[in-house]
Amino acid sequence: MSLPRLILGSGSPQRQRLLAEAGYEFVVIAPGAAAECGICSTGGPAALVADLALRKAADVAGRMAPREVGKPVASLIIACDTVAECGGAVLGKPADEENARAMLRQLSGQVHRVYSGLCLWPYQIEQPARPIETRITVTELRMDRLSEADLEEYLASGLWRGKAGAFGYQDRVGWLHILAGSEANVIGLPIELLEEMLAPWA
Repeated sequence: MSLPRLILGSGSPQRQRLLAEAGYEFVVIAPGAAAECGICSTGGPAALVADLALRKAADVAGRMAPREVGKPVASLIIACDTVAECGGAVLGKPADEENARAMLRQLSGQVHRVYSGLCLWPYQIEQPARPIETRITVTELRMDRLSEADLEEYLASGLWRGKAGAFGYQDRVGWLHILAGSEANVIGLPIELLEEMLAPWA
């Protein structure tokens, strides 16, 4: 497959690992913190992750060096945002341990969903150019009912930091059961959807 240079617009180690394990070569340019702030959506979690993925890609595009005259650099920016949703409540990254505890108690014993917005942003690509594309994917899961001991042990581990819904599927696989959808999506990058979106570029 011959693709444009791939730019992963994320500082997430999980996203970097998933993309590398899928066999892609890429460079990382993380978006600024402001790209994740100030977003309010009335369209629910799907609209929220789509907005944030697009905003992250735009932020990364703004950080890239301008094209040198006569030397176009063809790149394709990949940006993703993920949230959990349970009972209509959107659960992003926890602010602190108490916030993480509240999220995990809300998820305990419940069916919930993980939404990801995935954006491909062509950067300095010559004709025939393709438009910016953003798509959504959803995975449905059930979390086992957690004992207080399990909850406190996980919180003490610090593994909840920086993860939507305060959990990582890769951390405690036995707690979480995928009912429908992509495992990679839950970890942070829906590889199956990305492959579909990259196919026209090959």
